[in-house]
Amino acid sequence: MSKVKDTEYLMLSAVLRAKEAKLLSKADYERMLLEPDFSAACRIIADRGYKDMSEMDTNQINKALAERRASELAEIRELIPDQSLLDLFRMKYGYHNAKLLVKSKGDLSSCAHLISDSGRFTMEQLREVYDSEEGNGDLPKIYADAIRESRNALARTNNPQLAEFILDKAYYHDMLVHAEKTGKSYIINYIRNRIDRTNLRSTLRTMYMGRRGELLKYALIEGGNISIDEILNSMDVKDDLIKLYSSSIFHKAAEVPTMTEFELESDNAIELYVSSGSYIAFGPEVVIEYMAALENEVMALRIILTGRIMGISTEALRGRLRESYV
Repeated sequence: MSKVKDTEYLMLSAVLRAKEAKLLSKADYERMLLEPDFSAACRIIADRGYKDMSEMDTNQINKALAERRASELAEIRELIPDQSLLDLFRMKYGYHNAKLLVKSKGDLSSCAHLISDSGRFTMEQLREVYDSEEGNGDLPKIYADAIRESRNALARTNNPQLAEFILDKAYYHDMLVHAEKTGKSYIINYIRNRIDRTNLRSTLRTMYMGRRGELLKYALIEGGNISIDEILNSMDVKDDLIKLYSSSIFHKAAEVPTMTEFELESDNAIELYVSSGSYIAFGPEVVIEYMAALENEVMALRIILTGRIMGISTEALRGRLRESYV
């Protein structure tokens, strides 16, 4: 990716900036929350190119939103100078599929509806590695090794959480490797910040639930701005953890007393960082910014639409939306 010049992103950057202007706004989400009729709420986004979801159930809505995201990815793929940049977003779904494969012990019949079509590789390609003892198949080595290591850990310990930790570590390492190949500090720090958020989430959850610190060692991920050793040395006292994160973008998230508030504050911090790339006229940074904004839109719509179907109150739904959504 480092060989691709920023000027090669001129056309795609112009397209994405135009698309950004059409993303749903605070006012759009508020209208969807306040519409007394669910069908009317769905018409608001149908006018923006989404499928009519007024007659859909929650599973169908999730599928329709996933299809919208996949369609956007396909359109960007046609114009992007370097396809591998999109892997930073496609990896999430690929590693999700790997977790399903491992935790089901190779029998996906009970969770086939959870498989994502947005990953980099097919389930057949993942299964080939899962069923083998060596070789990478069509997968990158880090991905293939993590699937087998996770499979073996589950068989040895019968602990699905440990199996997930292994795949999570590989996922973030894989993303960081891709980010570093761009040579772009904005993109590298985007991934490092995501690692910091994941580590802070694991630490606070361990602290609030009174779990053993030994388990945290398996969950923490290398590559963030704050080292694992610093986190482990600060995990016993909340004030020490707050001090450790005081100069990071997650200083507010470290201070909150509940995990629900943490999720809100940490997501807001990430989105504020992402929006800092809006001053960049063209380049791979524009792709990252747009894809992150699209992910946010899809998540916000999932919260609003499925929440309304389940009868969740307007205030409760509004409280679940991040600052960047509203």
